[in-house]
Amino acid sequence: MEYTPRMTENMLAAHSAAVNSMVLLKNVAGTLPLRPAGSEKLPIAVFGMGQIETACCCEEFKTYRKVSILDGLCASRLVQPDGLLAHKYRNWKLNEPGKVFPWSSLSMEELADNNAAAVVVLTRTEESYDTIVNNDERDMVRAIAAAFDRVVLVVNAPGYVEIAPIASLCGAVVYMGVAGQEGGAALAELLTGDALFRGHLNQSWPMRRADFTQANQSADIYCGYRYFDTFGTELLYDFGHGLTYGAAEIESVSVAVDGTEVVVSAAVANVGDNWPVSQVVQVYASRPDGRLAQPKYVFQGFAATKVLDPGQVQTVTIRFPVGELSTFSEESSAFILEAGYYDIRVGFSARSAMVAGSLKLLRDEVVLPVMPMQMPKTKNRPAPMSFALPGETEELAAVRKHAIRLSSWNIPRVKLRKPRAAQLCRGAETPVRLENVARGENNLYELVGGMDSHDLRALVLDFGFKQTSVPGALGASADLMENYGIPAMTIAAGADGVLLTRDLRDEEGNVTGHQYCTAFPAASLLGCSWNLELIASVGAAIGREMKEFGVDLWLAPGADVLRSPGQRHASRCWAEEPVLCGVYTLAMAKGVEKYGAAVLRAVSMEHKDTATQRAYQDIYSLGFAIAAPSAAAVLLPTQWLNGEPSGEDTAQSEALCHEWKFRGMFLADDERFTAEPTRLQLEQAALRILRFALKRL
Repeated sequence: MEYTPRMTENMLAAHSAAVNSMVLLKNVAGTLPLRPAGSEKLPIAVFGMGQIETACCCEEFKTYRKVSILDGLCASRLVQPDGLLAHKYRNWKLNEPGKVFPWSSLSMEELADNNAAAVVVLTRTEESYDTIVNNDERDMVRAIAAAFDRVVLVVNAPGYVEIAPIASLCGAVVYMGVAGQEGGAALAELLTGDALFRGHLNQSWPMRRADFTQANQSADIYCGYRYFDTFGTELLYDFGHGLTYGAAEIESVSVAVDGTEVVVSAAVANVGDNWPVSQVVQVYASRPDGRLAQPKYVFQGFAATKVLDPGQVQTVTIRFPVGELSTFSEESSAFILEAGYYDIRVGFSARSAMVAGSLKLLRDEVVLPVMPMQMPKTKNRPAPMSFALPGETEELAAVRKHAIRLSSWNIPRVKLRKPRAAQLCRGAETPVRLENVARGENNLYELVGGMDSHDLRALVLDFGFKQTSVPGALGASADLMENYGIPAMTIAAGADGVLLTRDLRDEEGNVTGHQYCTAFPAASLLGCSWNLELIASVGAAIGREMKEFGVDLWLAPGADVLRSPGQRHASRCWAEEPVLCGVYTLAMAKGVEKYGAAVLRAVSMEHKDTATQRAYQDIYSLGFAIAAPSAAAVLLPTQWLNGEPSGEDTAQSEALCHEWKFRGMFLADDERFTAEPTRLQLEQAALRILRFALKRL
């Protein structure tokens, strides 16, 4: 196969995304990196069917190229996988597909004599995402750990796996995630030290899977670390956790207020002797103990250092509006700042964040009024003793003595203006086409006002349900070129890239051509990169493929919060922190828009959930509030929220348009409206569609 320049460019983008997202969770006694002492390659034994059947993307995606873990390690210049062991695994896949490999027939002592280290691959696909380590896997790791001095556990899964029973047996643990088509090559570079680990967890990893059930008993203000760290849950790895081969420390921190912004500066030093490092500085804030229950702390922002050589120091700065310290009050129907101390914490992960400064507000302040929604009120869950670092009480007392006093002028206020009532569009005296609008000869209102009801309904209600000329795409909008100059627009799905038919065939079944699309890392792994430029580059790569194959709209990304590994399509969620979900979604959409347009997936809650309005505003819709103002389109969810359907005519959509300043168009998998739409509603939807179509001309 010959790779086109676009394919080569996108392979490099997928490789870079995988390298910069994988997370080093544990590394003791120099287990990693796997590097030989001399010129010979380091012999290693690789265990687990995942080394061959590496999970790289969703099942629907048919890749034209896939680098498995074994392929990546075999191609490395520094390690040499045991050939006989690899041969046994390959033969088993060919002759006994789907059956458990009989590892107990292996001589672990002999393998340990011939190899310097063992790499154990634990694999889960999105379609068979079991978070429990079964007895066979546990016994295999125990047998390997008893024979080998150096054992590396690789978790090749959409997200969290309950590895606590086996992680203690391994010298190193790596979260590989679902890393796309280049994942095996990226992992090999990281394990051998040819590349640096930079990833940080986007989700807390508790000791027990059951702790997620406790955290999500209700859809309230506690989710992820907001629950685990408030309720003192025992964690294996905390939110934001990620190691490097070197050593970095925060030498100094300062907290200041600049107008309406909080400014946090941190000096990060590479205190190691051998390895360069790059670290992510994370900022959290604790809210006052007022009348509203609060999580122990809430994430506020982050900044990554450049690659620092030993002895090198860099100061990074994180800025965020004072108003972002606010929380939603159901009683006030507004985001408010309660009087009291706002303690700022800085670190390389949530539970390692030290108290760095404090802000003091003397009276309650209203930051942003919100339209009331018919949702349940929050019932506080009484929290026991929360997680606390040693000496935290003394640190809080010290910083509060020098707290920065906030004044009213530090807090920007946004008024809730009632939108003007929409009116029917008036047509022009002569027929109007889209090209007339593009040339400035007419406006969109005249075009829409002149459309007959049949064509107006076809434009709005049939959007995405018409046949498309792009094989494998979901559908297209109505072709109204003849009457109005409105072209058909094609929509494609795909969580890990553009999902199209790979092999094009004629009526006899002969392959006549190809549509080679790249499989990128899943959002659940990209979310561990904490790198907006990297995510935007993946978006741009996806946009290039959209342009090449004639796709106008891509049904991704989503900004849903990652509540639990058991939720639907967990691999497509960025993080358990809504701010990360929002900024990642925005970065991806900005990258795509250079060539096409991304369609944000709107807030998708499960049927059984009863989300409180405070939880909805503070957590579940926050990511969309961040990304919506710049979004070209939003896909309305098929799931109902608190028993109510979602539609363009609902309070959810009204909030998108008026509170979150969404100016794009709506799409829907099912019914677009919850009731038969009026001519006015159809016209308003058509205006949104045609504003997008104008940009595509």
